Amino acid sequence: MGETSMWAERTVKNTLTDSDTLKIKPFSFSGIGFDIRTFPVLKTYIDSGKIKVEYDSAKNGMAEYDYKTNTIIMGFRFASTYTETALVVHECVHAVYDVVSQKMTTAISEAIAYIVQCQYVYANAGPGKRLSSKDPKKDSVFQKAWMIAAAIQEGKTFTKLDKSNLIAAVSEHPYYAKNATADAGFDGV
Repeated sequence: MGETSMWAERTVKNTLTDSDTLKIKPFSFSGIGFDIRTFPVLKTYIDSGKIKVEYDSAKNGMAEYDYKTNTIIMGFRFASTYTETALVVHECVHAVYDVVSQKMTTAISEAIAYIVQCQYVYANAGPGKRLSSKDPKKDSVFQKAWMIAAAIQEGKTFTKLDKSNLIAAVSEHPYYAKNATADAGFDGV
């Protein structure tokens, strides 16, 4: 169970308006747009208490967004690396779509969040610092999202095949495989 943490909340709010985060470029994926200009608006939802931020040591360096409780749950209080900050960004993407009750599958939701997460690292640490995992199925998601993020950051387009490959990889990811085709559940805050 998470606990209220001023430090975790501050980490999220600072990330939402940080100049490094603003390097993320807008894009559309499966007809759903993402624009980083939504993040300062999300900060106002945190400030007003409509979205909560909690620290949960059991998350052990991971994070998640719980749309049922409108809570960003972090397994760390401070984001001290690009990887941790990118994870905060990933979960904030889910919160943005929950605010507007955006209908989409879990696979699409995760694909967009991974692209944004990878864009953050690509824009700030450079193209040679791809996010990765020792788990081949998790790493496949990072690899495919990284290719799309790189294209977006470089002003290029990504293909329908790139999109299909990322959705397929997310659908095989151990966290999302069971619910990949289900509704992501974003029901407003």
